[in-house]
Amino acid sequence: MTKPSHFLKRNADNEPVCGCGFRPAILDDAAPVGIQWKAKRDVLDHVDALSGFRPSAPFDGSQDRKFPRAGVRPGASGRWKLTLWDEEGVMHPLPLKSQWHDTAREAFEFGQLIIGAHWRSGTRLNGTGR
Repeated sequence: MTKPSHFLKRNADNEPVCGCGFRPAILDDAAPVGIQWKAKRDVLDHVDALSGFRPSAPFDGSQDRKFPRAGVRPGASGRWKLTLWDEEGVMHPLPLKSQWHDTAREAFEFGQLIIGAHWRSGTRLNGTGR
């Protein structure tokens, strides 16, 4: 008998689930704000508990932070602000139109696009090597 694999993935409904089939109960909650983020956190906690490791991601809030990284927070206007960092305490400036997004998902995806490209190329956001 094979042991189930524990890793973060998306199901057919684009929800964060574990490779073993674990689906966080929070996904059944009616509140729309933050469900995907909280469900992803629940799956990563499940993976940690059963596998002893955590997949690395730009938005992972673990103590051993990797840079460059990104963060998203809600603004007073209801839009979401994307912030990028080259290293601890060094924020990378973005053009104003690229800072604000209509949804948290849009902001996270834009940040993932930028950060992922820099991680793969091995450079900081300013173009210098890490």
